[in-house]
Amino acid sequence: MNVINNLTMETIHDTMRWTKDIGMFTIDRSRETSCLHKTTFCDDTCFNNKLERAFAHAIEPKDVRNDQAWDNLNHTKVKGLFNRKRNQTQRARLMSRGEAFATFDDLRKVQHLANSTPNTEWWIPTRAWRDETLWHDVRALEVMTPNLRILASVDPSNTQSEWERLKAEERSIMFFGDDSMTTAPTGERMFMCPKTHKDMHGHCSICKGGCFRTSKRVVVHLKEH
Repeated sequence: MNVINNLTMETIHDTMRWTKDIGMFTIDRSRETSCLHKTTFCDDTCFNNKLERAFAHAIEPKDVRNDQAWDNLNHTKVKGLFNRKRNQTQRARLMSRGEAFATFDDLRKVQHLANSTPNTEWWIPTRAWRDETLWHDVRALEVMTPNLRILASVDPSNTQSEWERLKAEERSIMFFGDDSMTTAPTGERMFMCPKTHKDMHGHCSICKGGCFRTSKRVVVHLKEH
């Protein structure tokens, strides 16, 4: 049996990983197949670039497994996803690598994940807002699925009008790419991410002021890392 055939039994249970620096489980997929809404700036500065240069021998086969697991995802495979996990499961991330909402088919998969884990808040930074048709359905999914925490991922290449559009939607933002910025182009004071600005590893699992804030819109600033 060849390597690809061996991967057909991969499931999200197998590929989900504990990410110590943010203090939560993450589910990933390959950037090549999923980062369809990226900007050129995003492509050039993604933190995954240096990981790929250093660990390509390990990342490439892991990407294949991740994609296999995501492609085969259905409600029967995510039921009881966090059973017997010793680390915290109140929060989890989609995705540390790759894009959760690459296509319309991903909406169903994310909904399965969220509905199967009602006690878990799913943190989803996404560039899908750049596709207006897809974004319309992402927003509808968010209304139906209360344990999703969806942030628009932006960088210095995004325009003033794009910032204004996201503000008008009252959409929380996760910004990366200019460590000197403290104020958003729309005038809001940015929330400086404690994990990246103060090296508070694992803080994402308990942070109340940033990406998981639901009481009002927030613009989170990630320091280069």
